Amino acid sequence: MSTDYDFRLIYFPVRARLEPILLRIVDAGVPFQLEEIPLAAWSQWKKTHQIARDKFPFSGVPILRAKYGGKELVLGETSAILTFLDETLAPAGTHHQGRDLPLDVRVHIQMIKEASLFFLGRSLQMSGSSEVSVIVFVSFPVADQDCHQWLAPPQRTITRKGMVARYLKNTEGALHDLQRSIRVVPLPTDQLSGMTTAVVTAITVIRDLFPSTREMLMEGGEYELLGRLWHTVHGRPRIKEYWEKNQIEQKAWTITEYGTAEWIAKEAASFDKPASLL
Repeated sequence: MSTDYDFRLIYFPVRARLEPILLRIVDAGVPFQLEEIPLAAWSQWKKTHQIARDKFPFSGVPILRAKYGGKELVLGETSAILTFLDETLAPAGTHHQGRDLPLDVRVHIQMIKEASLFFLGRSLQMSGSSEVSVIVFVSFPVADQDCHQWLAPPQRTITRKGMVARYLKNTEGALHDLQRSIRVVPLPTDQLSGMTTAVVTAITVIRDLFPSTREMLMEGGEYELLGRLWHTVHGRPRIKEYWEKNQIEQKAWTITEYGTAEWIAKEAASFDKPASLL
């Protein structure tokens, strides 16, 4: 594995869609730079037409800039960036990714990754105005007056029993199916995959927004495999060290006041009660 890629990540000063990429690149142990763009600067760039396609494909972030094939590669979209990192950073013969895997296994991996990234965007889209939602998640707009209700009943109950329960159940089942072909929970010597970091990020959001689900993600719980995967990834030395040093858990999920770690924790504690999602 070569590390001469001169990786540079560009995003807003929040977690959101950057988190799966950050997990992947930190775990690989390669040097990288992270540039955080203030929202005010981004808004000004939009007004002055400085968000050119050669610098920001599809006019958004996250962006990965890297040296590849003798030239600078500029990639947008979390899924594409994760695919690039999987192919360039993984050692030859890595068991859980790569073109040497059968097609049915590769598309199964992609299916889980895409579903997790979609869930991530949907679960956080109500944390800001319609403009913010489009900027951060390229997702569906949300009315400003609904922003402060995104974690409160009745929307909270609908989200938990619908979208959250469906994602957990389907992903747990999909990973069990995939486990017949490859190792899903990585060993200490395995590198993470983009699929793994996408799933782990989705689970982190669920744990933060709905604390009662943590019991379901423990040994003997309804979603034991997902819980084992989450704890394994967040217990890896490089990730643990980077997360603690840079206080990642204290960073906001989104760029509005409703996406801060403090606001989420307060609202979640007010409404979440131990109960089955189903």
